[in-house]
Amino acid sequence: MRLLLVEEDPKVRSLIRHHVSCRWPEAQIRSHPPGVRGPLPVEFLAQGYDAVLLSSLRDGQGLVWLHELVSRPGFAPVIFLTDSDEQALRSRAAEAGACGVVCRDRIDHAQLIELLQQARSEHRRALADWRVSAEAQESHRFGDARIPGYRRARLLARGSVSQLYVAESEKVGALVALKVTPSRRDETGVDQALARFIQEYEIAQRVRHANIVRLYELGVADDHAYLAMEYFHHGDLRRRMRAGLSASEALAFAAQIANALGALHEEGILHRDLKPGNVMLRINEQVALIDFGLAKHEALEFEVTDAGLIFGTPHYMSPEQGHGQELDARSDLYSLGVVLFEMLTGQKPYSADNPMAIIYMHRNAPLPPLPEPLAELQPLLDRMLAKRPEDRFPDAAETAEAIETARTAWLVNATAARA
Repeated sequence: MRLLLVEEDPKVRSLIRHHVSCRWPEAQIRSHPPGVRGPLPVEFLAQGYDAVLLSSLRDGQGLVWLHELVSRPGFAPVIFLTDSDEQALRSRAAEAGACGVVCRDRIDHAQLIELLQQARSEHRRALADWRVSAEAQESHRFGDARIPGYRRARLLARGSVSQLYVAESEKVGALVALKVTPSRRDETGVDQALARFIQEYEIAQRVRHANIVRLYELGVADDHAYLAMEYFHHGDLRRRMRAGLSASEALAFAAQIANALGALHEEGILHRDLKPGNVMLRINEQVALIDFGLAKHEALEFEVTDAGLIFGTPHYMSPEQGHGQELDARSDLYSLGVVLFEMLTGQKPYSADNPMAIIYMHRNAPLPPLPEPLAELQPLLDRMLAKRPEDRFPDAAETAEAIETARTAWLVNATAARA
């Protein structure tokens, strides 16, 4: 039994879990508190669940949610949880499409179990019929590859090699980002795309950290490699930057990124492509690093970048990275300094008409000063963006500590200025 429980009150969630686990001890119940997580994404059909239990919520919003969810073709059965046994509310819920109604304050155990059994049976029959339809076959199509277990929602981005889709995973029970690329061997007999996928998957599996993307599955289908990973409904840091950041928010994000880099570096991994587009945002503005396709692991025998080539994004490259020199953790920390400068000012520290000019400026041009209102943060940026690695902070832990110290001082001074 797999259930999605849309309920704000933790006591009610605990009570539902108790009733369900008495009948199905191994039941999987995923909670979705609306006040924290917001609405269910419009592409989501809850097909990996046997039923959805939906609370009446506040101000009648439960019925609004119910109308919207059951209007989605193929959505899982919904059992509505009311605040009372009021017949009018039960009738409205049934008319809106609920497959059953339960009073959450006085749960009838036998009734709840019977409704869940009926919902599961109906849903599984509906899914069995749907899976043999032409619509279902098409929904598993991602470009030229058919990938069972994933329902295509939409194309998110198309690159020169890979395509990125939003898909619903029945196994995960959530929307995922699905990266798909053709499996092709080069003249050496090595499949570069698959090698990068394997590396990205192994890094994310090895480094378990709150600020690292969660990866779910690596696979091959129809001569294509695919990678299923966490989908970030709130987008990336660049999108957040466009909405505007205070200095305190920018420093808080930078500290989180430093902690994520520290987790990577402790495992002997360099990211090598840190930029706002590779920093995603979860709920409550928790960041998660993604895209380890250019990362370097000291223990890997296979180098996924060709020797002699400069890789990364010029605007965010350290001087040593831009000149193809040996790198260590301090290169990633320089890139973090560039990201922090951009969060604070809305501008990149160096801009030019061509990439090589930007690379030259990172090595030779002085750092542009911060605007006067941000002047107290200049020593921090000067240290993070020092031209020579030995003049920067030695590691991510000290970088994070310095950022947090600067943020605390900034907040204290801001409070004093307002007083």
